[in-house]
Amino acid sequence: MQRIIKIGKTLRNNWKKSVFGAVVLFYGAATAKEKYEINILMQAACKEAVSYGDSVIPIDRNPTLVTVILNPVANKRKAKKDFEKYCEPLLHLAGLQVDVIQTTSEGHAKEIVETLRGTEAIIVAGGDGTVSETVTGLLRRNDNANRFPLGVLPLGRTNTLGNTLFPGGDGVLRVKQLIQACMAIIENNTTVKNVMKIEPIVNEDEVPSKPVYALTSIEWGAFRDTLAKKDKYWIYGPLREYASYIFNGYKDSLCWNCSGTLRYTPPCSGCSNCLRKKPEIKRKWFFMPSNQAAQETDLTSLQNPECTMTNELCFKTCDFKIKPNVTDGIPILSIGLGKNQYSYIEFVSEGWNRARNGDDLPEVVKARTVELQPLDSNKDLVLAIDQEEFEVKPVKITLLPNMVKFFCRSEVKG
Repeated sequence: MQRIIKIGKTLRNNWKKSVFGAVVLFYGAATAKEKYEINILMQAACKEAVSYGDSVIPIDRNPTLVTVILNPVANKRKAKKDFEKYCEPLLHLAGLQVDVIQTTSEGHAKEIVETLRGTEAIIVAGGDGTVSETVTGLLRRNDNANRFPLGVLPLGRTNTLGNTLFPGGDGVLRVKQLIQACMAIIENNTTVKNVMKIEPIVNEDEVPSKPVYALTSIEWGAFRDTLAKKDKYWIYGPLREYASYIFNGYKDSLCWNCSGTLRYTPPCSGCSNCLRKKPEIKRKWFFMPSNQAAQETDLTSLQNPECTMTNELCFKTCDFKIKPNVTDGIPILSIGLGKNQYSYIEFVSEGWNRARNGDDLPEVVKARTVELQPLDSNKDLVLAIDQEEFEVKPVKITLLPNMVKFFCRSEVKG
């Protein structure tokens, strides 16, 4: 009997070892295949970068200086390693003079860009936060004739704009995304993006702080608060977003009451009222000067009586979002409001649906400018501007159409 038990234990242990060995071999083979595919991609990209540098850039021209603003702690400190491995070699092989400046604290990217001189382009190596800081620093400059095109290397944990400009993914797809982002810079493919200007509304006796600029979204409410907590549940791996809804759907720490007043002006395709004089460009943008001068419509004689009309909306919800959009060719601020109340089951179900399909709030208002007056200005309430957290305060949000030039894939338009 003991012999039979001993044989059974031996067979069970051997089975466990064989299964473990099979798993190790499987993932080892998958990793080896992924590394091989990445090496093939990088070899082809390096050849293309060298070819472009040799054939396009004149021999008698000084190397183009590009400044890289690198957030070394982005994506759990993986950003620097990925930049040095997949991005920096391509930029050097293309004949660019690369000046890398690493950020050391929150807000450092803004300071760098506000005082930057002598460069011909800025490359942001990081996530949404670093991109937002860079754009804010760029648009706070008072030398309107000295705007730089921006390149985005999506190396952060959240890369909303980067994923819009270049298709993303994991593993091989992520490396392919970084290669495409670098080649867009090298080949000088550009597009323009709308920007949201966020200014605090203060009393006459208060000194206003500088405006903040955003590219993707302004969010407020319980769903945003839940997503901000998802990394606490890292043990659940790719299911941590689902776990966050399960464990937080009943908590009072989430903002279940977003209430206040919106004063907004309607969208406008352009008239004398909303005309904003664009800066005169006195320098070439990147490798070569543009062959065509910008043809702009004279808006000074156009009148749109509705442009100055102000509407007001009182709201109460637990899900609030503003994002730039385009409707019928007209840039707009799209304001979405969710339901006022959710039961626990409804909240978790809706959260899981958004985790699978993305959040698409019902659009209730289209606007050009918005004044947000929260009913309750509490220091514990958080407004997320391009994923960065700010205290909820009265603010004015203005849409600035076609404000910043970004490097992009050649097929991306606008």
